[in-house]
Order: sequence, then C-alpha cells, then structure tokens
Amino acid sequence: MRRAVLAAVCAAAVLTVLWGCGGATGTAGQKNDGVAGADMQESGAESEASAEQDRDDSAAKSVESGAAEADGGGETSEQEGQDTAAGQDSGADTAVQLAGTSFSILGDSISTFQGYNPVGYYAFFPDNGEVKNVEDAWWQRVADDLELTLYVNGSSSGATVAGDSTGTEDPQCGCNELRTNDLSGPEGTCPDRVVIYLGTNDFLKAIPLGDNDGTRLVEEGEVETFSDAYTLMLDKVQANYPLAEIYCCTLLPLGDYGTDTPYVDFVNGVRLTSADYGDKIALIAKNRGLPVIDLSECGVAIENLHEMTSDGVHPTEAGMACIAEAVKEAFAAQ
Repeated sequence: MRRAVLAAVCAAAVLTVLWGCGGATGTAGQKNDGVAGADMQESGAESEASAEQDRDDSAAKSVESGAAEADGGGETSEQEGQDTAAGQDSGADTAVQLAGTSFSILGDSISTFQGYNPVGYYAFFPDNGEVKNVEDAWWQRVADDLELTLYVNGSSSGATVAGDSTGTEDPQCGCNELRTNDLSGPEGTCPDRVVIYLGTNDFLKAIPLGDNDGTRLVEEGEVETFSDAYTLMLDKVQANYPLAEIYCCTLLPLGDYGTDTPYVDFVNGVRLTSADYGDKIALIAKNRGLPVIDLSECGVAIENLHEMTSDGVHPTEAGMACIAEAVKEAFAAQ
C-alpha cells in the first residue's frame, strides 16, 4: 500500500513538471491535461497509462501540425499567385485610367509621319527610313495601346530647339511662338500631357550646350545655346498648357552613320555625344520638377543600332517599339 502511494505521488510530480514546461500544448493538449489532473488521484498504474495516452496524443498532434504547415505552404503559393494577379490587375487599372485622356507632341523627324503633322511642317516618314505604316510610329503605338487621343503631333523634320524664339511661321525652331502655341486640342483644349522629344538636330548641328540649368530666365530673340533654348521652350509650354503634365525625353544613342555597322558613338563638331545633350535635358527637367523619359535606357544602344535604326538616327519598327514602351511606362508612373 505504501509503495502504491509513493508511485502515485511520483506520477503526480512528473505530470506537474510536464504542465509547467508546456509539454502538452494546443487545444488537444489542454483537454488531455484536464484528464491528467484527475488521474493524479488514481493509482500509479492508471497514471502511467495516462502518461502513455498523452504521448500518443502528442504524436497525433505533431502529424496534424505537419499537415497544417503543408496546407500553409499551399496557402502561401496561392497568395503569391494572387499577388501576381493583383499586379497584372494594377497594370490593367492604370491603362483604364489613362484611356480617353489626351496628349500632344513637340518633336522632330523621329516623331513625324506624312499627313499626321500640322500643315507646313516637314515629314521624314514614310518616304524616308524604314517605318512605312503609321501604326508602327512610337506615338501611334502609345495612342493605340493606352487608348489615348492624340491632339497634335507638332513635329517637324530637321527642327532644332535653338533659333529665333519670336518666329511665328518657321516650324524649324522648337522654342518659337509657332511651335509652342501649336499643341492645343479642339477649340483650344489643353492636352492632358505634352511629350517633348527634341534636341537630336541641335546635337547633329553642334549647337553649343550652354550652362543654363533650367532656372535662369532667357530673353526672346535669337537663342544660340541649347540649354537657353530648351529652358525658354519649357517656359512657354508650361505657360500655354498649365494643366498639362509635361514629359521631357532624352536622346537615343546616335551612331556615326559614315561607318559600317556596328556603329560607334557619333561625336559632333564641339566634341560632344548625344548623351551630353540628354544629360542637359534631364538636368533642366529635374530643376523644373518635370518627369524625364530616359530614351538612352529604352533598349536602343550603340551595339544594336544597326537593328534599331536605319541610319544611326531614325528608328526602325523595332526602335519605335522601344520608344513607345518607355513613354507608356512614364505615363503609367504618373
């Protein structure tokens, strides 16, 4: 009898230690501990049987826990799939939000197409270069893919930014009155966006860069440096279209079209490359708080210029597609 009492006391002590260390956890564990608490008043043999039952329940709970973790892994994969779908939906939502809005372009030959530019402007495509269908022009791709309305494609082949800023008839100067006043929609409607893609001809004609960072006022008249002309042009565009979001494009890499492919960087008469003019555009835009579309990173490079352009300057269909993607990404980001 004395041995039975001692066995019961020892079993009770063991169960008490197990309870204090969390040996039985979870709902199933709590139920078993309740039974064990009652068993402390039973014989040592009954206590041993209870302890064995606890071990069996613990093993069963481990199996259930493993199954739950496996289910959790499935839920994680499902969640990742849902997150991916949500990202795709977000892109679709952005396109829907942009649909029906408008944009205009202030550009040069790269953005031209006969019949799609204002009367009196000069077109490069489709009579020259390799882009023969308007659907392949970068701006038409943007309009079609995002369901946008193009108000005015104010682009003219050969146009520079620099020149006589007071001109009202010459389409070859981007900072003059004609070009900066020629971007409105029907009945003078302000476009939602204006894309400025100019500077290629300033580079090719070796117009000096100048040191204007976009913050210094420029007097009207014959503007001789690129940075002064670009700054004055932005002054006018922002004043004329105060509700428009204005995007400034840097330049594509330009190859020396006097060499065989693959091309090498074209260096102009003042020993600069297109990247130097692009950097100036980016600096001026940044100081004006305007978004930059960096075309030097759009997929067109010196190494593939023989595929992306027809002459080291004017894009092929593939080059146009790269420009279009960069512009669409910029629109979606705003």
